[in-house]
Amino acid sequence: MNTYFDFNRTGLLIQRYFLERFRSELIYWSIMAIVFMFIRNNIAVIGGLIFIAGIFYAARFFREIHSRTNGINYFMIPATQVEKLTVSLLFTIVYFYGMMILAYIVGNLLGTLFTNLLANISFFSFDLRLFHSVDLKWTLFESKQYSNIFTGDLKYQAPYIALFMKYLLLTQSIFTLGGIYFKNNQAFKTILSVIVLLFAFSIISVVELKIFAGTTSVNANSAESVITMHGVFHTIMSAIFAYLVPVYLWIISYFRLTEKEV
Repeated sequence: MNTYFDFNRTGLLIQRYFLERFRSELIYWSIMAIVFMFIRNNIAVIGGLIFIAGIFYAARFFREIHSRTNGINYFMIPATQVEKLTVSLLFTIVYFYGMMILAYIVGNLLGTLFTNLLANISFFSFDLRLFHSVDLKWTLFESKQYSNIFTGDLKYQAPYIALFMKYLLLTQSIFTLGGIYFKNNQAFKTILSVIVLLFAFSIISVVELKIFAGTTSVNANSAESVITMHGVFHTIMSAIFAYLVPVYLWIISYFRLTEKEV
């Protein structure tokens, strides 16, 4: 018997999740679809909703391990920590994002349909219409051009949905670890920890920038070199935070889950 990772045990863990949370999941995603009916064409609000909902979804995924009764039942499940963590990643990233897209599609279709139906209704004997017909728009799937913040040149063009997925990997990995580490108020404590870390990094960056500026003579060539260096540094750090940091946090989550089980 494979004592490290088994697809059959992983499938049973997924089945267990749906059996225990089917009703709550149905209510949750129904509410999301209703919300998307009203915000379907506002990409800023859509992005904020996905970000905030993802935070709380990931942070609360392991809430049962902090309960004395539920925690004992959870750790007695005949599955390895790798399998449990894999299932959590499947739900907090793949399943969550897929269901968000589905909720957006359903909400967008229903919202557009109801708006157009109401637009055909006139009140009293006057042709008074509180709603106007609208075309079906898929704002979440539209593409946007992103420019290099240092040179101003066009950097790349990507749909919003791909951009959200990129940042979702990082945020979900952070709050999955926070959900395992903190016993209560996981989301708020993780947010506070992130704010403290960002503040510390900001101070370090400012100090380094002052030291660098004080030891470097400023002219046209050096200014251009600094801009180029910052552009390369920004590209490298973006790739690290988007792809390597989540993997590192998943590894930490694995060991933290192992310690919690012991």
